[in-house]
Amino acid sequence: MKKVWVLYGCFLFFTANSSAQTSPHSDYLGAGHTTGISVTTSGTGLLGEGVNTINGSGLDQQFRDAARFFGQATTGVNYAQIEELSEQGFENWIDAQVLLPEMSYLDTSRMVWDHFVQAYYDEWGEIIINGNEDIFPASFYWRMAWWNNAMNGEDLLRQKVALSLSEILVISEDSRLQSDAFGLASYYDVLYSNAFGNYRDLLEEVTYHPAMGYYLSSINNAPTNEEENIHPDENFAREVMQLFTIGLYELELDGTIVTDEAGVPIPTYNNSDIGEFARVFTGLGPAQYWAPWVDYSEEIVQWGVWYNTVPHINSTMPMVMFEGWHEEGVKHLLNGSETYNVATGSEDISKALDNLFYHSNTAPFVSKLLIQRMVKSNPSPEYIERVASVFVNNGTGVRGDLAAVVKAILLDDEARHCSWIEDAASGKMREPMMRYIQILKAFDATNQSGKMWSVGWLADEMGQHPMASSSVFNFFLPSYAPSGPVSDSSLVAPEFELLNSAMAIKYINLISDMFFGEIYMESVTMAHPDEIGYPWWDMAFESPEDQVSLNFDDEIILASTDTHAMVDRLNILLAGGTMTSETLDEISELVDVEGLDPSDRVKISLYLLLISPDYIIQK
Repeated sequence: MKKVWVLYGCFLFFTANSSAQTSPHSDYLGAGHTTGISVTTSGTGLLGEGVNTINGSGLDQQFRDAARFFGQATTGVNYAQIEELSEQGFENWIDAQVLLPEMSYLDTSRMVWDHFVQAYYDEWGEIIINGNEDIFPASFYWRMAWWNNAMNGEDLLRQKVALSLSEILVISEDSRLQSDAFGLASYYDVLYSNAFGNYRDLLEEVTYHPAMGYYLSSINNAPTNEEENIHPDENFAREVMQLFTIGLYELELDGTIVTDEAGVPIPTYNNSDIGEFARVFTGLGPAQYWAPWVDYSEEIVQWGVWYNTVPHINSTMPMVMFEGWHEEGVKHLLNGSETYNVATGSEDISKALDNLFYHSNTAPFVSKLLIQRMVKSNPSPEYIERVASVFVNNGTGVRGDLAAVVKAILLDDEARHCSWIEDAASGKMREPMMRYIQILKAFDATNQSGKMWSVGWLADEMGQHPMASSSVFNFFLPSYAPSGPVSDSSLVAPEFELLNSAMAIKYINLISDMFFGEIYMESVTMAHPDEIGYPWWDMAFESPEDQVSLNFDDEIILASTDTHAMVDRLNILLAGGTMTSETLDEISELVDVEGLDPSDRVKISLYLLLISPDYIIQK
């Protein structure tokens, strides 16, 4: 008798006992040869039964690893991309992604806008919007541009990082920005272009962007005038500290809160600090107007009036400093730093942003937020410290290198090692819009026109759309913890703030409609504004060529011969291979019904998988 120990995949091992033989034999271990073999695993089921490591299905472990990586690094992929990554390797893929050329969300928004303006002229030969010849490019066009780029872009990692940054450095169309698709798209381009750049550069571009200037009221921010009881607006000054850089309390490099001798958390700033930073961010105004009735030469005389902001300005151009409206004098910053007495407004801003960027809190604060958006809600202090150390120094002395930070997040043992799958504190809820786009990408969503513009409405129905949160605090707070086991365990589950009974039921119904109803394939015909009663840009104009279809061909082939194999493929494709064997078996048994059409087996399996807790929680 002999015992064979084999390490395979993630912490799986087995023993094999057989009679000693003196002559060659044709049988071998693995790929379906299981006679006389007992298998033991250190897991409890997430990776399947132990025998699956050698009965053939276990040979797809590299696909499961690749799929789980993609769940963290992208918004979705198809099975061929998973197979390709399993051979390419994670680090090589990251390096290749960083080098891919960039798209432009602003260019796409303009292209979509031009298309529909022309379509309107072609249909009616006129433009009548509230009696005005000017058509405001509403946020509808930005939404269409985002989905078009999301579905067609090859730079999957940059897209995921940009989306993550949009939930940290928040602006929202849930404001007057709803009338400014170009401003929204231009701001997103800042996040997208800097996704692998330096966080200090990103901070500066965000600070000077008119969309942020409007959203956090730093555009046309006037200096102190005690006689008229005017004081600088503090909105941006507060949020650039609380949300974008240092947070509320002093942190160790591993993200743990620093306390005083009484155990009370030490604040990073106070109201006086907010006031000082507010004085810094005065004097910024629009670089250009586009509303024809505004005389730009009057910008100083007309400072602060209602038409001096979106949607009447060109919000694709960075704000400029009007020194006459910048507050003079020294501004006291954090940790004893201060600006120069005779500094220009731009110099004041540069000094203040440096003060925040080099603050000891920024590295762990930003690193944790990115980990939460990409990998897990409750990273360990050790994980945070490893990533924050890369933020401090990328290995060549550079601070704030986001490309290095993202690589550190994705390649860290806590993200990659399968032992963390079993950890009760590990994982995160998949955001509703992420579930939807993952479906589209997994099954190669296409249409005859090639214009993937209008697919995004269903994500909005699920309660979420990029840059459409109800406040600067994003769709959910990073510290949110639902009452019950999560809160009782001192854990957080930010995305659960989006979940309530109504949305849970609505999601289930929408998934059902996608696969079994008519809602997803319906076409909306163009109507004249006088007939529909609201601006024409609120309509989703589709022709039959724009209708979207999903490709289930490979799954249907499997479903006709091996239901379990089909369900396991869906598990890899959508859940990264992390669903429990119990859930997989139950789905397989429910659809393995004689006479049931293979396409219906696939759709029912998809429906059950997508509404299961095993899938909803990304591990």
